[in-house]
Amino acid sequence: MIREAVQEDVSRIVEMGSRSLREGPYSGMIADVPAQSQRLAEQVMSAPGGTILLSDEDGSATGLIAFIVCAHPFSGETVATELMWYVEPEHRPGGIGMRLLWEAEKLAKEKGALKMQFTAPTSQIGDIYRRFGYRKIEETFLKEL
Repeated sequence: MIREAVQEDVSRIVEMGSRSLREGPYSGMIADVPAQSQRLAEQVMSAPGGTILLSDEDGSATGLIAFIVCAHPFSGETVATELMWYVEPEHRPGGIGMRLLWEAEKLAKEKGALKMQFTAPTSQIGDIYRRFGYRKIEETFLKEL
């Protein structure tokens, strides 16, 4: 089942975020700061255009997609911007990630978004986006200062 997150889900959201940062493609590049992840989750859930959707299996969240609907800084168009999309590896078979994506697109459109944008930390994830009609618009780089 896909559902919107509530305050009681924040600790589980933080757990999944930490796992993603420790084990995923951002490992060693973006610090895992659980207190900041908690603040972010609470801010997204309380923002007018913010949403965190959870995949829920038997009362346990196994994946999430978080996004915010806002005015694009250049065009002013209403867009949805993904902040995080993660499904725990042991729950990825079965299409939970795709169901989260489709529900996020539907809800973003209901909130007035004309477009939705995602980051792709790997080319494999970029290929998933392409299969669903997304176009590559930029690459992101990070350097220690």
